[in-house]
Formats: sequence, C-alpha cells, structure tokens
Amino acid sequence: MRLLRRSLATLIGLVFFSVVPAVAQNADTQKDGTADVAQASEALINVLNDPASRAALIELLKKSSGGTEASGDAALSVLSGSAATGSPAAQADGSQPQRPSGTANFALKVGEYTRALVDDVGLVVAQSMRSLTGLVRIGRGEIPIKWDQVRSTALQVLVVLLAAYAGLLLSRAVMKRIYPRMSVLARKGSGLMRSFILLLTLAFDTVTVGVGWAVGNAVALAGYGGLQAGVTLQESLALNAFFIAELANVALRFIFVPSHRELRLLPFTDTASRYWSRHLHIFVYWIIYGMFLAVPVANISASFVLGNALRFLFVFLGTLYLFVLVHRNRRIVCQGVSDYAQTLHSTLASRLLAVGGRVWHLAAYGYLAAVFIIWVTRPFDATSIILHATGLSIVAIAAGILVSLVLTSTIKDGIQLPESVRTSLPALQKRLNAFIPRILKIIRLAVFLVTFLALLDIWGILSVLDWVASETGLQLLSGYGSAFLVVLVGFLIWLAIMSWVDLRLQERSGHIVTARERTLFQLFRNATTVVVIVMVALLALSEIGVNIGPLIAGAGVVGLAISFGAQTLVKDIITGAFIQIENAINEGDVVTVAGVTGTVEGITVRSVRIRDLDGTTHIIPFSTVDMVSNFMRGFSYHVALIGVSYDTDITAAKDAMQEAFRQLKATDFGPMIFDDLEMHGVTNFGASSIDIRARIKTAPGDQWAVGRAYNEYVKKVFDERGIEIPFPQVTYHAATPPFASDARKEGKPQRPPLTGPTDLPEDAPAQDDGG
Repeated sequence: MRLLRRSLATLIGLVFFSVVPAVAQNADTQKDGTADVAQASEALINVLNDPASRAALIELLKKSSGGTEASGDAALSVLSGSAATGSPAAQADGSQPQRPSGTANFALKVGEYTRALVDDVGLVVAQSMRSLTGLVRIGRGEIPIKWDQVRSTALQVLVVLLAAYAGLLLSRAVMKRIYPRMSVLARKGSGLMRSFILLLTLAFDTVTVGVGWAVGNAVALAGYGGLQAGVTLQESLALNAFFIAELANVALRFIFVPSHRELRLLPFTDTASRYWSRHLHIFVYWIIYGMFLAVPVANISASFVLGNALRFLFVFLGTLYLFVLVHRNRRIVCQGVSDYAQTLHSTLASRLLAVGGRVWHLAAYGYLAAVFIIWVTRPFDATSIILHATGLSIVAIAAGILVSLVLTSTIKDGIQLPESVRTSLPALQKRLNAFIPRILKIIRLAVFLVTFLALLDIWGILSVLDWVASETGLQLLSGYGSAFLVVLVGFLIWLAIMSWVDLRLQERSGHIVTARERTLFQLFRNATTVVVIVMVALLALSEIGVNIGPLIAGAGVVGLAISFGAQTLVKDIITGAFIQIENAINEGDVVTVAGVTGTVEGITVRSVRIRDLDGTTHIIPFSTVDMVSNFMRGFSYHVALIGVSYDTDITAAKDAMQEAFRQLKATDFGPMIFDDLEMHGVTNFGASSIDIRARIKTAPGDQWAVGRAYNEYVKKVFDERGIEIPFPQVTYHAATPPFASDARKEGKPQRPPLTGPTDLPEDAPAQDDGG
C-alpha cells in the first residue's frame, strides 16, 4: 500500500504541477500545461480501461486495511502499465512482479530530488523575469500610473511618519536622562545585574516606540478626516511600518548596544558594535519600509504590476546588500570569534565557537538565499513566513545567548554566600563552587542544544515539537529529566549532610569538639559520600532505562570474591571499626602503634597515618595493630628521675626539687599542672649517682613540655645551692705491694716519688717497679 500511495501521489502530482503553470504562466505555458493534463488523464484512463488492471486495483483497494508490501508492488506494476505488456492473467491472480533493485530505487529518488531542485530554480528564475518584465512594461508606458494619487498618498504618509518620529525622539530624549544612571549601576553590578538593566532598557525603548506610534495615530486622526473618518489604509500601513522598523531597531540596540558599553553582553568592540548596528539599521529601514509601505501603497495607488516589481527590487537589492556585507566581514568576524573563544574556560565551548566562527558566513549565505527564494516564490505569504521564522529565530538565539552569558558569568565568578553563612559554614561555599559550576556547564550545553533544535523546528528542517510530543520523545525526556532530578536531589542531600557535619565540628561557646567526635564525624562523612554516590548512580541509571539488577548482582558477586581474596583488607576494616568504637585512636593523638610513636594525622576505614618526631609519615594498616598506646587520654605524668652524687644530702636535694616545682608552677605552665609534686624518693643507687624520682601530673599532651621546663628549673636550683649532678668518672687508688713494705723495714732505698701531674689518662701504661 505504501507504493500504491506513492503511485497515486505521483499521478496527483503530475496533475498539480501541470495545472499550476497553466494558471501562472502566459498563453504558451498554458498550452503546454493543458497538454500535460491531457497526457496524465489519458494515462489514468488507459489504466482504468484495462480489465485486468482494474480488477487487480479494486482487489487491492478492498484489502487496503491489511495491505502488504507485495500488494503495493502489484499496484505499482498495474499503474505503471505492466499489465498491458505482461501476462494479464498472472496480474489478475495476484502474482507479484519482480521488485526493482535498491540501486534503481536510490537512482529514482536522486532523480526526483534533482528534478524538484531544477524545477524550484526554474520557478525562481521565471518569477524574477516576470517581475522585471512588469517593470519594463511600466517604463514603456504600457501600464498607466495615477501619479496624482501617488503624490497625495506620499504627502499624507510623510506627515504621519514625521509626527511619529517626532514623538519617538521626544520620548527618547526623556529616557536618555535615565540611561547614565543605569550605566553606573551596570558598571558596578554583576553579570546578572547587567542583564536585568539591559532588559529594563529594552522595555523603555519599546515604550518610546509605542509613544511615537500613538502620536502618529493622533496626527492621522486629527489631520485627515477626524475621528469619524478614522485612519486611512495608507496611514495605517505607514504607522505599521514605523512600528515594525523601530521594534527591529530596538532589537538591534539590545544585541549590539552601541552607546553603552557597560550594558553590552556580547563580546563586541565599540567599533564593531557601531559598524554592524549602522549597516543593519539601513537594511531594516530599506526592507521594512519597502515591503510594508512602498509595495502596498503602489498596489493601491498605482498597479499590482508596479507593486510586484518594487517587491522584487526591494528584496533583491536588500539581499545583495547583506551578501556584500557578510562577504566583506567574514574574516574579521572569524578572527574576533576565534580570539573570544580562546578566553573561554570550557574546551568544548571554545572549540564549538571557533568552528562557528569559521563557518558563520556560510550559514548567513544560506539564510539569505532561503529568504530570497521565499520572497520570490511565495510573495503573498512570504512576509508572515519570514517575519515569523526570523522573529522566533532572533528570540531563540537572544534567549539562548542571554542564558548562556548569565551561566558563564556565574561559572566564572562562582557562588558568593553571605558573610554570616560563610562564618557558620566555612566549607559550604567551597563545596558549592566545586560542584555548581560543573552543573551549570551541563545546563549551558543543554541550552545550546535546545536553541539549535528550536531553530531547526522554526525553519521546518526538523519537527522537534512533534518528536517531543511523541511517545519516544516523552519517554526519553522524562527518563533523562528524572535522572537529572535524582542527581540534583542526591547532591542536595549530600550537601545538607556535609553542612550538618560542619556545624557539629565547629567549636563555639559552650561546645568544644573533642578529638573522638572529629574522628567519628570524619568517618561518617566519608561513608555517607560513598553511599550517596552509589545510590544516586544506581537510581539515575535506572531512570534512563538501564537494568540495574545485573549491576547489583554483579556487585554482590564481586564483593564476595573480594572478601575471599582480600582477607587482610577485610581484617583492616573490621579491626579499624572496633578501634574507633573503643575510642582508642583519634586525630591529633600521640600514640604508639606497631612500634611507631608519633602524632595521628589521619584515620581511614583501614589504616592510620602517623607522623613521628623526625617528620616521617607512617601508614599503618589496622590488621598489623596488636596494641595501641595512647598518650592523650584524661591526664599524663612527667616522671622526673634526678641523679645526685653520693656525698649529697638527700633531704637538701628533695627540697631543691620542690623549689624547682614551685617556680615552674608560677609560670605559664601552671595551668597545665593538675596536682602537687609527687616525691617518690631514692629509687636507685647507680655507679656514680643516687637517683631520686618525682612525678608531675599534667594535661594530656603537655607532659613533654612541662618536663622540659621542669628540668631547666632543677638545674638552676641545684646550681644555686651547690648540689652536684654527677657524671660518669673513674677514680684510681694507689695500693702498696707487700715487698715494698719489707724493703722499707730492711732500710733499702725506695724510688723517689713522681714529679709532675698526677692525673693520668685511663689508658696510660702501668709503671713497672721491678727494673
């Protein structure tokens, strides 16, 4: 049935394309069109007169509700005359003819498209020649023109337009007093403030146009006929052209803003802004006053032939003017767009903008050619088509650019929270600026795609709205929209939890955050982040149509395999969990773990990071921890072990140690000391000293600083009181041998005593008395 419909459409098309030229062309063209109609009618009559073809066609039409491709092929063969040349009996029995090959179908389609393109080009040329022929006939005087009526109409229109522009200029002079203040606000404000002020100026400019239009209508009513006669058609055409032209100029000022650089959103220089604004103003006045005023007035006052000729001239010269304008500035605009693209932070946006700058003139050429063809081929409804498509395109592009610029400004400047919020939640602004710009970049890309699809729909290239309204479009948009909503809600939940944790970890009056709270909340923050990411990812995939059942099952199998293959990892996690439950280690504690003593800098679910006294960082898995020694629980002690010489009075030494403690407590270390000095007394008799032990109770973590300070004061007091702190030394005692005493008794001479220093080094050789 598809081919049958195509065949019937071909016959109808033949009739249509033969009738249209008969209506639009001259007498010769009408004869050719009549011959085409006769030929098409004869072909249809021959098909219907053939009994076999007629029977097959009737049979296929009866089965049209359940038609197949084979019946369509049979109908095509019937209508193409194959029944007359082949076997009628076979066609009547419903036998299928041989289907043409795919290459033949493709060749036919290419041929049809080429023929249609040539016909369109021929139609444009024919319409252009017809318009020029009418202008030649007017120049020869074959078509009379009522010049008196033309002059009176021109004078009437001129008066009304002068009144309208007088009202426009006066209202604009009033508005110019407000614009400098707005420029100052825009210079000091952000991108959002500039956009708001620019929209406000757009509204003010529109009001000035409305005032001028109202003044023109008032003058038309007062000057020609009064209120009873009303406004004439010529005056109405003039005022409508004024209103449309000035609104177009308002749109151009909104885009380029040649007079107020502070309000300009697009990256135009002052010179480029004034250049494009001036030339496009000229085109707007030429095309609008020509098409909306000169052509209708010529049709009414003179002749439709004159109006048709003027329409072609206005459209052709205006299009040619824009072609030349685009051609002259194609390299300048390309360079400017390329320079601006290099300033963008997004690589994708920079590349897209650079490509757009290189091909912008081609798009402009295509647009101008399409508009010219519409004006020539459809002169009666071309105005509504072009204004509707162009206006919607301008609105879509302006809205897309405005939203993109606001998003770009927000991405560049970041989110700025109030001072009170930054004080209470210091990490909130950093988190927002870490995620919001990425989300805004995705939204900016979506805005670009929506704008592009809107342009395709406006110009009829692609029916986006119909696709969106279809079941596939609704399903796709709802799925991805739901996924985006899931991601957004997940991000808000994560942000709320992180903000709550920040509030709990913030020290304020009456609340001191302990090291245990800080550690537990840090682990809770990490665990929450992992859970939210996994849940949001699974829900988002489910919304876009991905079956997450195998993912969950696969995750379970992978988790089971990991649990068997990574027993040490599991042991790390379980041991770490119990260590945290028992509050054995917190961040900032000084501990001894696995033989390493240092400060805890970080704790994860499987390891602890310790930095020792030398600055070396140690990562210790919890599975290797069999004992934890924490120096930061409740209170601590500094154990002072002081050695004195054997000839020292122990009581005096103890009193000196008490004096050193009293002096220490009077300093800034006093608040760190919880109790009096605990004197334990003599604990050891060493090789060269007697050890006296005492103990000082301090705040946890302060025992080392207090101990160092106490040692300094002990040394100071001992020096003041002359108490010796011994150090290792060797004392030699000279003993008299037995034979020396016998010799002394017998009166034998003895060796004279040694002269000189008597202190010998420890490694000096012993003297031998037995010569």
